[in-house]
Parts: sequence; C-alpha cells; structure tokens
Amino acid sequence: MNNKYEMFIRLLNFNKDKYSVAKVFRDFICLFAISLSNKVSFNKESNDMYEKIYQSYEKEEQFNFYALSAELTRLFCNEKEPYDILGEIYQKITNQNYLKLINNNQLQEVGRKLQGIVNINKKARNGKMVEMNCGSGAMILAYASILKIFKLDYKFDLEVAAIDTDIINVFMTYIQMYFFKIQAVVILMDEKTNKELMRLYTPSYENDMENLMVA
Repeated sequence: MNNKYEMFIRLLNFNKDKYSVAKVFRDFICLFAISLSNKVSFNKESNDMYEKIYQSYEKEEQFNFYALSAELTRLFCNEKEPYDILGEIYQKITNQNYLKLINNNQLQEVGRKLQGIVNINKKARNGKMVEMNCGSGAMILAYASILKIFKLDYKFDLEVAAIDTDIINVFMTYIQMYFFKIQAVVILMDEKTNKELMRLYTPSYENDMENLMVA
C-alpha cells in the first residue's frame, strides 16, 4: 500500500463488517462529485441522488464522509502536477485497473493525439481534447502534465470533453478535473441508447462559457 493513501483507505474501512470498501468508495465518490458540481451548477436530480445515498447510512456513519472529503482534498493539494489519484486508489482497493494499459501501437497513437493538441494550442492557445471512455481521467491528466514541456499551461491552454458510460468513471474524472483546475465538461452517456444522461462542468469551463455568453 502506498503510504500516502493509507489514511484515506483506512477511513473507507469505517465499518468493514457492514460495508465493502468498494461500496463505500463508490458512494463517497458520488457524494463528493455531486457536492462539487452543485457549487458550479445546482442540479435537482443529482441532489436527489446525493440525498438517497447519504441517507442510506446511519447518522453516526455519515461523519465519515466528511473525514474522507477532507483527506482526499489534502491528497489533491499535496500534488504539484496532475496525477491520477483516484484511479490509483481504486486499483489498490479493488485490484481492478482504471489506468489505460499502453502498448507500443497505442503509445504511438497517444503521441499523434498529443501532437495534434500541441499544434492547435500553438495556433489558438485553446487546445480541445475529447476523451471517450475516460475512466478515472488518467489519460487527460497525463496530457495535462506533459503540456508544460511545450511551454503550455494546461489550466489555460487545454479544454476537455470527457465521456463515459459508467457514472463512477464520470464522477472520478470530474473530481480530478475539478481539483487540478482543468477546463472540462464531463458527460455520462447511456451505453445502450447513446443518450446523454448527465453533464458536469468544472468551474473554469463554466466561467469560460459565461464569458462567451457576455461577449
């Protein structure tokens, strides 16, 4: 276990005889993402989901989610560069890999994709990235951290649309885009109908939308 996640994972195990650590993690991710999103743009359906999950726990158990929020915030604040914190934690507690495995052919594709973003940025300083099946947002965070090599600032020079059909993936990506201040809209799609079910904006993305509307 990575020592920097030890306290967070210990908090997830607040009642391991009653709840699996994976369930607590998923519920916490839902609660935390919705609380962040509601600060940007309140959504009643999401808020109803929040209340349903929150009230499913006993009152003496609910405090643990505030402790988890504080600890996760601390973890994000300790990272100087974009890093897939949630993907790494999920992998540790479930032994499932949310990080994209990259072979040589995929790595070449990543390079071509990144070069395209860099070329756009050099021309307009407004690179747009669309990431399908975004998972925890690992690939987006990797792009963001690499852009500094090209003397670009991901907080200003990168705009992201992240899409997935798993709500936990959407929420994990949203939380990480939010904390690393990446301009992003994160979208939940229905896998069968391809219909959009949810759309979450980070504060920086929302501010840009407001500026465009004023202009």
